[in-house]
This record gives sequence, C-alpha cells and structure tokens, in this order.
Amino acid sequence: MIEVMIFVALVGVWFWANWERSDAKVRKTAANTVSPWDYDASVVEADHVLEDYRRRKQRSRVKSLLKSPSLDGMPRSSSIDNTMEIKITNNLDDEVYVDLCEKTIECIEDDTRRNILIDYYIKRPIAVELLIADSGYSKAGYYIALKDALYTFASIWPAGSHGLLVDKE
Repeated sequence: MIEVMIFVALVGVWFWANWERSDAKVRKTAANTVSPWDYDASVVEADHVLEDYRRRKQRSRVKSLLKSPSLDGMPRSSSIDNTMEIKITNNLDDEVYVDLCEKTIECIEDDTRRNILIDYYIKRPIAVELLIADSGYSKAGYYIALKDALYTFASIWPAGSHGLLVDKE
C-alpha cells in the first residue's frame, strides 16, 4: 500500500514539474485530442498570412496616380483591361489586408501572445535572438509561445468560414 502511495506521489511530482516546464506542449496535445482543427496546419496558415504583412504594408503605402488617357490617334491594343483600375483595387486590397491583420492582432486578449506577434511580424524586423532575449523565454519556449500565438491568430481571423483554422483529415 505504501509503495502505491509513493508511486502516485512521484508520478504527481513528475507530472507537475513537466507541466510547469512545457505547459504549451501539454495544452497543445490536449487541444489536439479535443479540437476538430489541425493545430500545426492552422499555425502554418497564420504564418503565411502574417509573413505577407510587411510586403502588403509597403504596397499599400504606394499611391496610384490617375492619369488622363492620351488620345493621339495611334492604334490601341485589343486589351480591355483597365490597368489603372486594377492598380487601385490592388492597393485597396492591400490596405484592407493590412488593416485586417492589425485588428485581428488587437483582438487577442492575451498580452503575451499579442506582443509576440507584434514584435515578430509587425514591427521592424530585428534578429530573432534579440526578440528571444527580450521575451524572457528560452529559445524552444519562445517558438512554442509563437506557435500558440499564431494558433490564436488563426482562430480569430475573420475571413473565410472558419478563419485560418484547418480541419483535421
């Protein structure tokens, strides 16, 4: 009887120590068994969206200039595309995309996750080692927290029927 009690106590101590050291892994595993969403695929989708943020932010700053058509009597091509209209709508799409990314990050309630995404994707790019040092996480812990933040971003993203969440297959 005493051996069983000692064994249960040791297992409890071991479990608690591992829970404190790697809580994100434990939560991820528990979420995967209950959730209908694929954690890793959803994280990849969120990463694709946020990786494109800086490029789209730069493109949204470029202003399209409207010019009057030149009618000089020269023959024109048979193209019916309005290139200026396409440039304007692409610019608007970039502005909407950037605004959507920023508002989605603002909606994340957990300050740590929100700050990790802002530092990693939104602010000026700096060395990842500096971000890790400023965060207080170990290198592995930082990437686990980043994956959790990306999963949270994917679950909040408003575009599409399920946002960026990917069904388990």
